[in-house]
Amino acid sequence: KRVHDAVHGQILLPPLCVAIVDTRQFQRMRKLKQLGTAELVYPSATHTRFEHSLGVAHKAAKVAREIKEAQPDLGIDDVDILCVQIAGLVHDLGHGPFSHQFE
Repeated sequence: KRVHDAVHGQILLPPLCVAIVDTRQFQRMRKLKQLGTAELVYPSATHTRFEHSLGVAHKAAKVAREIKEAQPDLGIDDVDILCVQIAGLVHDLGHGPFSHQFE
């Protein structure tokens, strides 16, 4: 499935990632702001954890593919790349609202 991302353009999500994105648990991140209260100072800072996680999944897969090409002796295969992409996709699932405010 292709998803348009404001930062990365067209993102291609494999079926397993789409199945994860379609879950209620993942969809709840549409309501969680990645930047917390930053929009009170910067009105256009309205990035959600949903958008952020899609971007992280995209970048994680891209980096894994680049490592695979640069270091073929590592034996990285498509399953490894998918696992890295899923890890990027779900890395924020456990966060609640304002969870980064205290870091």
